[in-house]
Amino acid sequence: MFFRNLNWNIIGQRNYWFALSGTVILAGIIALILHHGLPLGLSFTGGTVIDVKFDHPVTESQVKSALRGVVVVDKPGLTPTQIAGNADLRSALAPLTRGEGNVQLASKLEDKQPNERAIISLQSPVSDPTPVYDALAKAGPAVDRAQSQITSVGPSLGREYLSRSLLALIIALLLQLAYIAFRFGNQLRYGVLCDVKLVHDVLVMIGIFAIANRKADDAFLAALLTVIGWSVMDSIVIFDRIRENTHLMPDVPYAQMVNTSLLQTMTRSVNTLATVVIVLVALLVFGGDTLKDFAFALLVGVISGAYSSIFIASPLLVMWKEYDIRKRATVRAAAAASESAGTTSASDPGRRLAPKQKKPSLPPPRYRRKRPAEEARGDAWADGGVITETTDGDGDAEASKDQQS
Repeated sequence: MFFRNLNWNIIGQRNYWFALSGTVILAGIIALILHHGLPLGLSFTGGTVIDVKFDHPVTESQVKSALRGVVVVDKPGLTPTQIAGNADLRSALAPLTRGEGNVQLASKLEDKQPNERAIISLQSPVSDPTPVYDALAKAGPAVDRAQSQITSVGPSLGREYLSRSLLALIIALLLQLAYIAFRFGNQLRYGVLCDVKLVHDVLVMIGIFAIANRKADDAFLAALLTVIGWSVMDSIVIFDRIRENTHLMPDVPYAQMVNTSLLQTMTRSVNTLATVVIVLVALLVFGGDTLKDFAFALLVGVISGAYSSIFIASPLLVMWKEYDIRKRATVRAAAAASESAGTTSASDPGRRLAPKQKKPSLPPPRYRRKRPAEEARGDAWADGGVITETTDGDGDAEASKDQQS
């Protein structure tokens, strides 16, 4: 209930919120340019995954230090084809010697102790993992080559995976637009603004990943789709309160009503965000290497989603409403001006039409005024009665009739 008592004009400060979002997105775009695009993971680009099994637990630093000693030796008696193959293998393994290979520790159910495996990922095709095994064994930890394996991911599969991921993202945005527009009584602006804020969240996530120079892989995509669903939920709660307050506070200006709705729902939004952030920070700090990228992406996404629901989508809703009000006022002013111009034109003496000539009216027909006695007699005969005449003291004849039984 803390935020309800604050005198915080969120809607009035919308230019500051827009500037903050624009700064983050612009910094992300600059980072993308400097890094020549967002680094893509193995799932999108294709390459090689080498699963190395050791006889005892190892550390990530030990594996990376051992991989710097990878050497491909040209043995005597090799054919030109074999020499060319060694040259290609040497080029593919060169990132390991520069410390650029991605190394993650892992474990399987059949392993006796944790961290007895190392997953080495390269974005290049490796035909023979023997130099890798030799370098690791030479550095100290013994390699169980029988339980070690190598897996290749083709670039065509990576492109197909990327295209399908983008298609899934577009379908999710369209379905969100249709559902939210239907949910709020076929009011399209609510669905459009939710999609705008979702695009904002996607741009912020991509920008932060580019600034941190982290690779976007399938974990990043999973986090992206999760953030879309979570962020829309927060926006629906806020928009629903705005719709309720529209009927409860009809005399309050729209911007003030939306600001009140935000303060009423902000406690719920902040508490929900805090519980999620605590879990994600724990995963990011104490989780395994395979979960760190996923936790980092979710952490950025949920914070951006909560921020955009309050500080981006709601001010945009007010701006849309104010634009509609100004547009209707302009239409009414134009209609009033047109009506006024028509009235002025009709009252202009120079443009007044000549009056129509009235036809002479005929004189009214002349009727003989009946005497009271005659009128009474006529009524009596019409009713089938008998007429009698009496004379009062003033000498006036008075007609009366006796009804026949």
